[in-house]
Amino acid sequence: MSVYTRLTKEELEQLLYLYDIGKFVDIEGISEGITNSNYYLTTSLNKYILTIFEEPNLNLNYAIELMDLLSTNRIPCPIPVKSKDGKCVLNFKDKPLSIFTLLPGKTITKKTPSEMMCMQIGETLAKMHLHSKKHKAHYVGLRDIEWFKKTATKLNPVLKPYEINIINNELENLSYCLGKNLPSGVIHSDLFRDNALFIGDNLTGVIDFYYACNGYYLYDLAIIVNDWCLNMDYTINLKRQDALISSYNKYRIIKEVEKEFWPNALRHAALRFWLSRLHDKHFPLDGEITHQLDPDIFYNILADRILKDYTIKID
Repeated sequence: MSVYTRLTKEELEQLLYLYDIGKFVDIEGISEGITNSNYYLTTSLNKYILTIFEEPNLNLNYAIELMDLLSTNRIPCPIPVKSKDGKCVLNFKDKPLSIFTLLPGKTITKKTPSEMMCMQIGETLAKMHLHSKKHKAHYVGLRDIEWFKKTATKLNPVLKPYEINIINNELENLSYCLGKNLPSGVIHSDLFRDNALFIGDNLTGVIDFYYACNGYYLYDLAIIVNDWCLNMDYTINLKRQDALISSYNKYRIIKEVEKEFWPNALRHAALRFWLSRLHDKHFPLDGEITHQLDPDIFYNILADRILKDYTIKID
């Protein structure tokens, strides 16, 4: 993720006194993403991920409890390292800080996913949806309908009339999506390629659960398809989509009403990331290693999803 908060060697040495994970050796900022400050932390005993949470409204208890639950059900995800006094989250420079186990593998942000990769992410997502039913907390998340409305209003002065019209129309689709009472539960809601780790074609981990919340399952699938199954012209690669969804369907059966609703879910997912990227473009945070994502990509994705009536095909 982009680095907004720096750490000195002295601060890190003092921080590690609070843990039983060895002495400080090295630290390296991670430049992918835009929300938190993430580092690769190397100690005399092992390598870890150190995260300073820059978003002030994250529900860290919800996310950490979810990771604990999923990891006990063989979903490969980071496990928070507890301090000597048993805490998963510490306060650092008035911001929450956590250290996590480092999973093997690398993200595939700059690589076109294979059908095998899509099948594995579909299977893993279905298992996440099923196992997370044991997660009793309920949380609407940071990107609920109020966020959409407030962000659209904040952006109005800096947008062109045609962009405002599209957003207003898609807010109506969003309200329709949320009013359908589709199968719902805990969703990851941010499972882009930069939040999955692979060695070769083998999935080794799912990361970044800080936007996890309660929502309808189809939305989670739509977020993934809009990223993992994207052609160069912003259309959906149907072979990758079919592989992903067929694999998912082997573990959680997709209902007929969900199949009918697929085009609406794709638009909901595309609007979310177009708005968030527009916001980051026009109202950026100051950061040392900022990694700003292009909002035009999701404008083009949304335009395609509005024009085309995509369907779900399950073998």
